[in-house]
Amino acid sequence: MMNTPFTRRAAEETSNQRNILMKTSSILTILCSAYLICVTSASAEPEPAKCRLFFSTGGHEDVFILGYKAGTATYRTSLKSLNILQVKKPKLEAVYFYEPEIFTEAMNLYRERQYTEAKTKFAECETNFESVDSLPGNYATLGGFYKLECNRKLNELEALSAELEQYSKNNLSKEVHFLQLEVYSFWEAVRLKEWERLDLLAKEWQSRKIPAEIRVQVEYCHALALDELQKGDPSRLDEALNAYNRVLSADATASIDLVLKSVNSLLRIYSEDPGVQLAMKNWNTNDQKTGSAGYQRLMEASTLVDYYKQVGFNDIQPLSDDFKKFSEYGAPKINTPPPAQQDDAVDASVGEEDASAEDPAAGDAVEETPAE
Repeated sequence: MMNTPFTRRAAEETSNQRNILMKTSSILTILCSAYLICVTSASAEPEPAKCRLFFSTGGHEDVFILGYKAGTATYRTSLKSLNILQVKKPKLEAVYFYEPEIFTEAMNLYRERQYTEAKTKFAECETNFESVDSLPGNYATLGGFYKLECNRKLNELEALSAELEQYSKNNLSKEVHFLQLEVYSFWEAVRLKEWERLDLLAKEWQSRKIPAEIRVQVEYCHALALDELQKGDPSRLDEALNAYNRVLSADATASIDLVLKSVNSLLRIYSEDPGVQLAMKNWNTNDQKTGSAGYQRLMEASTLVDYYKQVGFNDIQPLSDDFKKFSEYGAPKINTPPPAQQDDAVDASVGEEDASAEDPAAGDAVEETPAE
């Protein structure tokens, strides 16, 4: 082939086109890689907290807050918005957080007593919303609080003690949460097996007015202490029994974990009691002594087992066969004969009296409470 000016120009154009195509391909490759990196990073980042900003002008706006520092909130008006905005005090008056989906999931697990799974979710809340943990009522601080509670519920007292040292309570918003943090001193004493100190601590709290969910923990920890102390001083056995029974009456429905433990501890004490063992041995024999302390405690154990079954606790945590046997020793039930027939007029008047006695408000006008 002849090397003419025309062929040289054609070769140069072909080479230039090839170079342009290569450069274009490289640029497209870089752009695609950058896009993939951005998409991957965006999907890996947790969704920012949704909240409502209140302004000193009287207005408000629902936004997704990215961070808060030194009185300045950084936010987006929507998740897809590329514009990052800021508002500072004093224009920014307050921030109200909407409950995030991950926290709702964690609380559902918590209420279902799936504490290990719930703890993982609460830990995610603590991490995901860390950028706003200096604001009151934020879900990082609240997630950390419930993570501590999961440790307590799981009886992982070593983890509770360690994580409590790192926990910042400053932006909790409910009094009961601060009370719970105080009560962790009881659980720390349980962890360290400081039974004498725990006994004194519980007595100091006896006169305090506290919610049922706090009182039940105080009573349970005190019961654990008295249970250990009575082993060295049998005269304190009744104190331990009474403390466990106070757990049952303090908050039987909400604090079911501690109630179940208390019932089993009570039945353990009864089963180990020599007086109860003797009463079982002498049951329905000439040697049976219904006035003995052992017999009375056997009756208590039998009643407790019946109560445990009646309220459905046995469906949640079945009793051991050793404890179920107490129901065999209950007091016999007396069948009451039906009342004799009476005059119709007398029956009618008695019925009216009974109806008024059962309903103290019978005949009173119904007063509606206005909505506030």
